[in-house]
Amino acid sequence: MRYILIHILLSSLVFCSEFLKTQGRIIVDQNDEKIVLKGFGLGGWVVLEGYMWNYPGFGSTTTMENAIEALVGQDKKIEFFSQYRSNYITEKDIEFLSENGFNALRVPLHYKHFSPSFNEFINDGFELLDPIINACRDNNMYVILDMHAAPGGQNTSDFSDSDGQTARLFTEYSNQKWLTSVWRHIAQYYSNEPVVAAYDLLNEPVLPWGYGSQALRNIYEWAIDSIRTVDLNHIVIIEGNWYGNDHTGLLPPFDDEMVYSFHHYVGGSEQDTTTMYDQYRTGISAEHDVPLWVGEFGENSNYWGNNIKSFFERNDIGWSWWNYKSVERISSLFSYEITDGYQMVLDYWQGSGPKPDSNAAFNGLMSMASSIHFDSCNANADLIRALTDSTYNSVPISYSNFSPPGLLPATDYDSGNNSVSYFDNQVEDPNKFSPQTKSWNNGWSYRNDGVDISSTFINNEKSYYVGWIESDEWMRYTIKPEYPGNYKMMLEIASYINGARLSVEFDSEETLGPTNLPNTNGWSNGWRVVNIGNVTIAHETSFKILANVGGFNIKNIIFEDLDVSSIPMDLNLSCYPNPANSFVTINWNSDFILLTDVDIYNISGNIMFSKKMVSKKGENSIDWHLKSMNYKMVPSGIYFVEVKTPNETSIKKITYLK
Repeated sequence: MRYILIHILLSSLVFCSEFLKTQGRIIVDQNDEKIVLKGFGLGGWVVLEGYMWNYPGFGSTTTMENAIEALVGQDKKIEFFSQYRSNYITEKDIEFLSENGFNALRVPLHYKHFSPSFNEFINDGFELLDPIINACRDNNMYVILDMHAAPGGQNTSDFSDSDGQTARLFTEYSNQKWLTSVWRHIAQYYSNEPVVAAYDLLNEPVLPWGYGSQALRNIYEWAIDSIRTVDLNHIVIIEGNWYGNDHTGLLPPFDDEMVYSFHHYVGGSEQDTTTMYDQYRTGISAEHDVPLWVGEFGENSNYWGNNIKSFFERNDIGWSWWNYKSVERISSLFSYEITDGYQMVLDYWQGSGPKPDSNAAFNGLMSMASSIHFDSCNANADLIRALTDSTYNSVPISYSNFSPPGLLPATDYDSGNNSVSYFDNQVEDPNKFSPQTKSWNNGWSYRNDGVDISSTFINNEKSYYVGWIESDEWMRYTIKPEYPGNYKMMLEIASYINGARLSVEFDSEETLGPTNLPNTNGWSNGWRVVNIGNVTIAHETSFKILANVGGFNIKNIIFEDLDVSSIPMDLNLSCYPNPANSFVTINWNSDFILLTDVDIYNISGNIMFSKKMVSKKGENSIDWHLKSMNYKMVPSGIYFVEVKTPNETSIKKITYLK
């Protein structure tokens, strides 16, 4: 009887041929051309997760919204979220994704933006979604609508906005009825919108103890029935129990336009593909002639991502990488910096700082909302290559287009996979969510490869370095000189052991070293510049820095032009204001690109400030904020500024008056 009624209802609806459809084990467009949906999930946009903000503990949407309201009040909370959400995903973001080869966005939804209470329906969710859908239409991208937070919660995790105790979607009939009404409301609005590729009915459900698979199937059937009363056009996606992966009781398909989804985070990228193939491609897709789609995978290295997505695509399985944007997270496509103002808010939430007043908290939150904008974020270019570039496993590409002479950060090794652009002993986390979990990047900074990168502050400036270097590990660099030259090659290193050693191997088969490295009595301080040797570079050149014996860190690679190091020049050193009471700007001119030491010392000869840098041609300047090496304000008195290059030294006296 149920199916007769549905058939009668469907007969009154209009079918549109422009929509994506299923065809056996693949998804096709209106021309019957295969479409592999691949892109990113917008985690943290409307459905909040604490870890994406560095928020402590159980960071559900409700918890975090309440914490913000407690600081700034309801009106300012609304203003903040309006700015945050409009900045999180913009037309620039979508243009960027399309230009880089992605064609889909999985958009997590919260039911409350469509129905804040049972039988109450609002348009807030559509007002949030429509700009994204319009931008996707303009850029030939699709949108998958994902019910990430269902009434009552479909699991006990923070991302479902549950109470953390019970998945009440399953235990309370009223919540199930509420969910189906929300999906009908959404489907009715988008019934004729082909940019919407599919409805992902329920993110990562977890049945409570004592509930069988039929309970989940009943909800899916009810939701689909509700959708089909208003919408014949869209694919429906269903996820299995236990965070999407157990499809027991959900087979065979029970809708003509159905796709089965699973999520993949656990296991190594090479040994696990056989298991996935047996379970999903042959066990579900082939047996039941139905397409598969990976709604989430990621939170791992570029190496892991490249291997896994390649397996998916070889088997016509679409995918969505998790996550799109997060605060200072190397595995997201975009990361954004923690501002000083937002750090003040975080300190309070984390219990390490006082409660800021309302204005200070609001300004801190708004600074975070600004930093999440496309123009302020840092793009993970390596991840883009890993997910889209077929040459990622064979061709190294220069990361920074460095041209000697000058200073090349050691962290700017070539882009490419392990054994192509670098070699590291730990390149992925095959044991995620287990006690054996291990980071592929021990410093969790800057890039998402096996190379371990950390950060340090020197003279109040943040800088990155390559650390945890083990024997036989290496990094490759490609440099492009503007003209042939002879260079002195140096490395800025730190070590806490004796006996570390490295070599530099050029593609021309020239080798510098092995060079024994000094013990500098520190891993992130006491940096020492070590001379590696002289080299002639006439054209684009690649080289490897190879750890013959590990146990050292590298911050910078320095190329100094030997052809000009003996030519005298006038630095024209100046310092202003002088006398000073808050800071001093130190200016000098250089005719060449040269390694330069800037030292400031008191009348007793004690170093107050020291910075090693590379002077560029023309004017150079740095600011000294009258602080010593331990970041404390120096006393009033007379100080001397010394700027030293290989061919010139200049000294100026300055006076500090409080």
